Amino acid sequence: MNSDSLRSSFYSIGHSIFYSSAKGVFVIFALSLIFDLRVALAVDFKTYLERARAEISYHKEIIREDPLDAIAYFELGRAFLALGKHEEEVEAYREAINLNPTYISAHYNLSIAYDLLKDGPNAIKHMLRALNLSVDNRNHVRIRKVQRQIKRLYLQYPGKLIQP
Repeated sequence: MNSDSLRSSFYSIGHSIFYSSAKGVFVIFALSLIFDLRVALAVDFKTYLERARAEISYHKEIIREDPLDAIAYFELGRAFLALGKHEEEVEAYREAINLNPTYISAHYNLSIAYDLLKDGPNAIKHMLRALNLSVDNRNHVRIRKVQRQIKRLYLQYPGKLIQP
């Protein structure tokens, strides 16, 4: 055997041993990442839920101290959204709107909450109100965002046409 063929056979043997070892290490590494990711996601979701519950407690405390704080009701609605408690979310946004009828974000979020509850007429009604308030404020970015949502709502609830 000449030196080139010896080197070539040694390289192929070494390469095949290295390749299978590297492949095994990679598989173990990938599986450990997936397992750790699942554990991390579970822990992160628990943390998410705990923080959402803490937000609810925090905003309820603010509301107890100042029951006329529309922003606290709005933030309470957002915290209920995080937990998927849409009925409570609707009540919080409605209270924010009762305290400040021109609160555009509250009308917008209330519309989204009604949509999540499959209440098309109320969803459209509050999105139209958000549009009118956005036009009054000449908030063009918000106007386009609300118009897209109105179009989506009309497509989703075709028999529920409400005129502005």
